[in-house]
Amino acid sequence: MNSNAFANIPEWKEVFDTLPTIRKFFAGDPHMLGLNSLLENLSIYFDRFMDHVERRDPFVWYNLGFSSELVYAMGDACPLPVELLGAVHSLVGNHRMSLDFIDTAQASGVPADCCSADKLAAGAMHKGVYPAPALAVGVNTPCDAQVMNAQILAELSGAPFFSIDVPYHDDEEAIDHVAAQLKELVEFMEEVLGRSMDLDRLREVCEHSNRMTETLWEWLDWRKLVPLTQSSKVVALTLVLQILFTGTAEGVEIAQSLLREARERSERNERFFEERVRAVWYQDAVWTDMQIYDWFERELGLTVPVDVFGYYAQEGLIDTRNETTMFKGLANKLVRCQPMSRQFRGNIDMYIRDFMNMMEGWNADCCIFAGHVTCKHAWGGIGLFKEALRKADIPLLIFEFDMFDPRTTPWEDIYFHVERFVEEIVAPRKSRGM
Repeated sequence: MNSNAFANIPEWKEVFDTLPTIRKFFAGDPHMLGLNSLLENLSIYFDRFMDHVERRDPFVWYNLGFSSELVYAMGDACPLPVELLGAVHSLVGNHRMSLDFIDTAQASGVPADCCSADKLAAGAMHKGVYPAPALAVGVNTPCDAQVMNAQILAELSGAPFFSIDVPYHDDEEAIDHVAAQLKELVEFMEEVLGRSMDLDRLREVCEHSNRMTETLWEWLDWRKLVPLTQSSKVVALTLVLQILFTGTAEGVEIAQSLLREARERSERNERFFEERVRAVWYQDAVWTDMQIYDWFERELGLTVPVDVFGYYAQEGLIDTRNETTMFKGLANKLVRCQPMSRQFRGNIDMYIRDFMNMMEGWNADCCIFAGHVTCKHAWGGIGLFKEALRKADIPLLIFEFDMFDPRTTPWEDIYFHVERFVEEIVAPRKSRGM
């Protein structure tokens, strides 16, 4: 299929037609550097994507627990996370397309109680909207639903498949275990693609990854300041960087734009809303309507300086001295750093400990547990989480919704839950100095 025919597939045409309009809309705010940079570099990715289609370059499919460094290190291979198209439609496209992916997945046999992110991927693969891959990579993070998704990926890709096992523990033995698999993955890619990975190219990719990581750490530090002057909604986008842009100059640019925006707005003491309450949003973002965070800020004075998607643990950078240290550094990222993979593959102690660090570090007043209905790992530990917050005297809101399917809980209901929590519990408590 050539690029012209590919661009006329309705699911892609909608994105290509909509993205320029969305970019033009947000470009009206010259200070919204982070989101503008993300939209610009998404456009660059899609342009290169089409170039890959035209040149018949190899595509590498993978699920969202993986990150893109090793694919970029293979030169002309194009990384393609299989959740991509459905997620982009939820963010900037036609949300009916996302729902069509979800419904297609369920009609093909994916259980209704499976994660909607996995349904986006399965539906897109069933509909055949992605260019055929040269190979596919499946990883069992960040949650058990991804194991099922990896199985679907292996079956529907029709390509040589490599599976990565990330253990439930995060000690040095686990790091070495994953590092050995990443080395095997490179050998597998070299055999399938018929080329060798250049060590200098791998080092360059890892250096880009490190610069992006350090920039995100600095950016998150600026979001600790009170009051928050940068939009709440951009923090969740860290996960997008990790899955699609890590290891690239574009990833560094997006992170630098987020940092510059936060720093400049803080230095100018800009106030677009009056902050009354700060919350750690400790589950899934409302991907179906990110503007809801603007409502929270304007109408309730509620800000979200950090969430579980945005939190990127400071567990070390990739040591680029040699091949062995680079594989170990990449393994360390998958096991100890990657948002969700870090919290959802281990025991509940890590989940609770990270939350407490966010509460203290980002000066939060409360926790909002936006419970994605199919996150069995989170709901399975909710009793222990509630008890930990009760002992720490932290106000907690819990509600159910689906992060990619608004038919489960409409945004009006989400807003109602949050409004009552802020107005009846957190704000009065804060005014009393508690």
